[in-house]
Amino acid sequence: MKIPRLVAPLIVMALVAGVMFVGSGIAALAQADGPGEIVFTSDRSGNYEIYVLNPDTGLVSQLTNNPGSDIEPVWSPDGLSIAFVSDRDGDFELYQMNADGTNVRQLTNNLAEDREPRWQPGGEYIVYSSNVNGQWDLYSLTVDDLLVRQLTNDVADERGPGGDGSMVAEPGVPVQDATPRPGFGPEPDATVDTYQLNVRSSPGLGAQVVTVIPRDTPVDIIARRADNGWVQVNTPNNQTGWVATYLLQVNINLDGVPIINAAIIPAPPTATPTPTNTPIPQVIIEFWASTTEITAGDCVTLFWRVEGIQEVYYQGEGVVGQGSREECPATTTTYNLRVIRLDNVEDNRYITVVVNP
Repeated sequence: MKIPRLVAPLIVMALVAGVMFVGSGIAALAQADGPGEIVFTSDRSGNYEIYVLNPDTGLVSQLTNNPGSDIEPVWSPDGLSIAFVSDRDGDFELYQMNADGTNVRQLTNNLAEDREPRWQPGGEYIVYSSNVNGQWDLYSLTVDDLLVRQLTNDVADERGPGGDGSMVAEPGVPVQDATPRPGFGPEPDATVDTYQLNVRSSPGLGAQVVTVIPRDTPVDIIARRADNGWVQVNTPNNQTGWVATYLLQVNINLDGVPIINAAIIPAPPTATPTPTNTPIPQVIIEFWASTTEITAGDCVTLFWRVEGIQEVYYQGEGVVGQGSREECPATTTTYNLRVIRLDNVEDNRYITVVVNP
C-alpha cells in the first residue's frame, strides 16, 4: 500500500518515540497489511503496548494496556484481527485480538518463548518460532482449534518465519515455484507429511474415507478449494479424493491448480443426552530436552507434557501425559514422542541429542 508523503513524518515520529522490539535494540517496522492502518509497538506509556496509526489522519489509537510487554503485532490477511506476542502470563506467548483491540485470545500456553508470528495466506494458520524443545524451531498453529504442528527439528536455530519471504507469501503475491505443472518431473506435486493420511470423498472431516495412504506417498494435485485449505489428489493406486493441505509437503505453486469450490462436510456432532457448554479441550504437545548436545559419558533429561489427546508414547512405550526420562546415549541419538490426537491423527515430535567425543 502506498503511504502519502504527509504521513511519512508521522511514522518516523512514532518510531523515534519508542517503537522498539523488546531487547532487540532496533526500531520495529510498522506493519501495514491491515485495513489501511499501520500497527506498531511503542513504549511511550512506560512499557510496550500495541497501537494503530491512521495514515490519512495521523490519529494514533492504543489497542492494549496491561503491565506486560505486547510486541510483534501483525495484521491478519483479512484485516479483521491482529496476532501479537505478550509476556503478560510470565513468558512470551502468542495472542490474537480484534482490529479494535477487543476479544483478546491466548493462542499458545507453555513454559517456553513463542515469538515472531506470521499469518499464512487465507488466515487459517500462523507460523511462529518457539524454543519449547530447547532450541528455536518453526511451528504452525491453526487459528480456529489451536492445533500445533512442528515444522523443523534439528540442532540449529530457526528464527523469523517469513522474514525474507521464503516461508510466507504476502497476500495477493504468487509464490514462485521451481517445479512446473504437471508434476511428472523428478519430484511429485506433493508427498504425505503425516504418519497416515485419510483421503476423503469430499473436503471436510465428515466426508467418507475412500483410502488411507502412509507417510511419504507421492500424490498428484488435480484441484483445490479457493482458500487452499483442501486439495483434490490422485494417489499411486489411482484413487481420487480430498485431503487437508497442511498434511502434505507441497512441491508446486498452488496458484496454477484449478479451483473447485466443493462444499466442506463437517464432522458429525457427538451425540449427547443434553446440550452442554463444555469447551473443546486445548491440544497441548510439548517435548523438550535439558540440552541437545552432550559429551560422551554425560546424560540428558527429556521432558514431555501433553493434554487433550488420546495416547502418548515415548520411544514406543506408552507413558502418562507429563513426565521425563534420563538418557545417556553413547552416540548421537534421536528420541521420539508419538501422540495420537482425538481425531486419530498421529503427531510425531523428535529431539536429536548430539554426542561429542
